[in-house]
Amino acid sequence: MFMSEELYRVILKGYSVGKGEYFIEVELAKLFKITPEKAKELLTSAPTTIKENLPLEKAEQYRKAIEKTDALCELESMKYDISGLSLE
Repeated sequence: MFMSEELYRVILKGYSVGKGEYFIEVELAKLFKITPEKAKELLTSAPTTIKENLPLEKAEQYRKAIEKTDALCELESMKYDISGLSLE
């Protein structure tokens, strides 16, 4: 991987409209091999970072898989990530 390659964060944004919340939770649980209760916790506390420091191709794979469950997902560039900075 080149140092200049842009990296991305995969963010779970919550439930989409259409399929029932329970079914989204169950499918997300299967996808990540977690309990439906943990999936519900992730969805209700959204936005939640699922993965970070991924190249675009890998981040897109996560996004597509998550969106197949009918959960909302977005990718965020980490190019200008200042989350670890502090003014203190």
